[in-house]
This record gives sequence, structure tokens and C-alpha cells, in this order.
Amino acid sequence: MEMIFKNYEHKDNKLSFEIEKGQIIGITGKNSNEIVDLIALKSLNKGQLIINNQRVNKENIWSYRRKIALIRDSILSSQSNVLNIMIEYIKRHKLEIKDPLRKITDSLKIVSLEESILKRNIQTLSSSEKKLLQIALSLLSNPDLIIFEEPFKCLDKYNEKKLIMLIQRLKEQFQKTIIIASDDSNILYKYTNKMLFIKNDQISLEGKTNEVFLDVEYLKKNKFNIPEIVEFTYLAKNKKEVKIDYHKDVRDIIKDIYKHI
Repeated sequence: MEMIFKNYEHKDNKLSFEIEKGQIIGITGKNSNEIVDLIALKSLNKGQLIINNQRVNKENIWSYRRKIALIRDSILSSQSNVLNIMIEYIKRHKLEIKDPLRKITDSLKIVSLEESILKRNIQTLSSSEKKLLQIALSLLSNPDLIIFEEPFKCLDKYNEKKLIMLIQRLKEQFQKTIIIASDDSNILYKYTNKMLFIKNDQISLEGKTNEVFLDVEYLKKNKFNIPEIVEFTYLAKNKKEVKIDYHKDVRDIIKDIYKHI
């Protein structure tokens, strides 16, 4: 899904930015959840919003809204089992699915959850299983755009890596456009293609991830989180005058150090 916002009203500001199709886009900054709500079409504000070359209006917004999945850090607290929750999700969202049970099992398979989980009560699931179930639920509507808000919260490094691999698979194998809204600059720097930095309810900085995160002085000045690997390289280059390049993998930095020192 491609989205173009032109002079789109948000509070006292007019925003202009793009969500490119087939990319993993990061969003960070104070009140970034409000920008997420704009992208998720929680409302239709004044200004131009173009999706897949079509102007969005009150008549067609619902059809686009159905193709967007917003996965927030909400805890599934129902006392029901997983199957009932997934069936209820289909009914609540009025999804027209010929074979609901097959769609449910297919969605579970994509996120690597066993079919046996359908019989389990939500309260017996681990944090990582609940996170995967949220994604499986979102896949029932076959969305074009999936928005993850703080997806790595409460996950250990092992499950964090599994979730990253799943997000990359959704992008590459299933051609989903992905948005990750997070304050974790390390994750955003390593795995996104493009970044939107939010400050004072505006897009403060927008651009390719491997370019905008290198503007360390700007990020420091505006109090954005800086990836550890970027800050280390910045200090080495500017304080110690070490000739190394910026990388996303620490192993590449080590190679650079051995090469130049």
C-alpha cells in the first residue's frame, strides 16, 4: 500500500509525507502514536490523502481502512480460548471468509503457531505467543499495510529475533508494507528502510534510515534516541579520530577497526 499525505491537517500543523509500498518504515518521537492513528485512518482530516493513486474521501475510506492492520501493545485478557477469539474477530470485523477455519489455521501457520493453540485459553499463553496471536488475528483480513506499535516490548532477545524474522517475511514473501512505531533506535536503525521522526506533532525529519540516523548532531539536539552502534562510531570518528565507516552490524565495525588500526 502506498500512502501520500499532502498538507494533511493534524492539530495546528499540516503534514506532508509518504508511506512507500513494500517498505519497512520506522516512526519514532513524542506522540508518534497520534501519527500512527492518522496512517491507520482513525479519522479523515482536511488535506489530501492519496492511497494507491486514489483520493481518499468519506465514501471510500472504509474500504481502505479494512486493508490496514494496527497492532498495539494490548494484552489479550479474554477468558476464552484462542479459536473463539479468532472467530469473534472475524464476526466483529465482518470479514467475508468462505472457510473461516482454514483461514484461521493458515494465519497461525504464517506466524509459526501450532494449530493445537486453538484449544488453549488466552491466559495460558506466553507474552511472545500473545504477540504472535495478535499478528495472526490481523492477517485474517489480509491487510496490505501492517502497523506495529512497540512490538518488541516484553520480549527477550530470542523472541525479538523471531519477530524480526517474521516481519521481514511478511514484507518479502507476502508483499506487506510494514510500519514499526518504536523508541528502540537500535531496532529501527538495523531493520527499517525509511524513518519518520516526530517532534511537536510534526514530521521533524524524514529520509532513508541509513542516512538520517547518521545526523547525530541533529538527533542529539532534538533529543531523539541514537542507535548504540551509530553513537559508538560517531565517538570513534570524532573523538578518537579512528577511520571507520558507519555500519549496521558490529562485526563490520570490528573488521574496520582491524583494518585501520
